[in-house]
Amino acid sequence: MRKALALALVALAGCGGGSEDRPKAPAAASIVDPEGSSPLVNSLEVEPGSGKLLVTTNRGFFRVDPKGGDPEPIKGEATAKGRSVPVGGFLEVLPTGPKTLLGSGHPDRKGTLPEFLGVLRSEDGGRTWNVIARLGEADLHRMVLKQGKLYAFDAVLGAVLVSSDGGKTFEEHIAPPEPMVELEIDPGDARHMLLASEQTTFRSENGGDKWRPLARSPGVRYAWPEPDALYRADGVGTISVSADGADSWTPVGRLKGEPARLKALDADHLYVVLKTGAILESRDGAKHWKPVYRP
Repeated sequence: MRKALALALVALAGCGGGSEDRPKAPAAASIVDPEGSSPLVNSLEVEPGSGKLLVTTNRGFFRVDPKGGDPEPIKGEATAKGRSVPVGGFLEVLPTGPKTLLGSGHPDRKGTLPEFLGVLRSEDGGRTWNVIARLGEADLHRMVLKQGKLYAFDAVLGAVLVSSDGGKTFEEHIAPPEPMVELEIDPGDARHMLLASEQTTFRSENGGDKWRPLARSPGVRYAWPEPDALYRADGVGTISVSADGADSWTPVGRLKGEPARLKALDADHLYVVLKTGAILESRDGAKHWKPVYRP
């Protein structure tokens, strides 16, 4: 019963993997199709070593140099049980090394592999992927690496998963019955977690075994680089910071647009990708933002 409910929530969340259409080829210097499948943006990460941005959208997987230049499309292929499919448009990614990525999502072409690709691993920057766990069983909408452990929200099971072996096996912690879009872990105490749908933020103080709603929070995106620096971008573009794990907030900056993903390298250096596909950078703790990519 729980799994059936979770599958229904995947559909309600607007996960693009349910579409019959493959991602459209991007127009020049455009990484998002604003009229395409939701979510418009799945991931915003920073590639170790190069400092380039790894962005997955409803148009595919791109490497974006914040110093300038056109986005570089990354054409990927996932393989399991001797069969391969193209991937990229409905993909969540998390770098764990200079060329090593973990991923999850859906195939760009239906019928060859299951709709839910489980946990993927790439060792060549996202061009080839192998399924390492839960093929046909898991769809990780958010992945976070903290203190050597992998944390993820699985939209199929409706649970927060925790792995100590790089995504091969997981502990399961049932989440509130809503389609979640955000997961963040306290860098100072991994028992403290935030989980958010498009409407409500939930908090756990015991590693995900129990959750309680904090507040209505439409469209929020989070980044938690340091214990006393939890960042929140709300649906109207206000950036706030909390020094006490979301009990209180101080507004610090403002975006001209709706955030899709927020990424913090440390308490001062942040990136945000808007739902238009524009990417902005701050180096002063989210007070001021400059564009590094315009669609």
